[in-house]
Amino acid sequence: MTMTNQAQYHRIIVGIDGSKQADRAVQKAIAAARRNEATLYLVNVLNLGKLIGLGTAELGFGSVNQEALDDVKFRMERLVAKYRDQALEAGVTQVEMHVTYGNPKLELGKHLPKLFDADLIVLGATGVNMVERMVLGSTASYAVANAPCDVLIVRR
Repeated sequence: MTMTNQAQYHRIIVGIDGSKQADRAVQKAIAAARRNEATLYLVNVLNLGKLIGLGTAELGFGSVNQEALDDVKFRMERLVAKYRDQALEAGVTQVEMHVTYGNPKLELGKHLPKLFDADLIVLGATGVNMVERMVLGSTASYAVANAPCDVLIVRR
């Protein structure tokens, strides 16, 4: 039995945080983008709140070491570029990369879907541990509750 009412997606966002779950989400998003001939947005949002104090500079409480931030951003840009290459090799013709600073929940769950007029967000089940998820709530659960479009949560 074939489904004729299957959703057609045109703009797909996938969140990347370096976790195994995010890697699985990227693979699902690449497949969905290829099937739907959609634009794929590969997105990493660096949480500046978690990066404060990173590095070895002794500038006081809450300091931000710009060199360390640049290094983290550079590593994430390389990871996102690797996924871009995979998507292009798989036959996705329109791929955009975005590595930015902000609150991952707000950016992936609200701001970027509106900015890109996305109709699908693909996220790994979680990139944090259980205690952190209970206290803060995961980006995935926030996106499910607040996103203006469909959200696919990839568990395995």
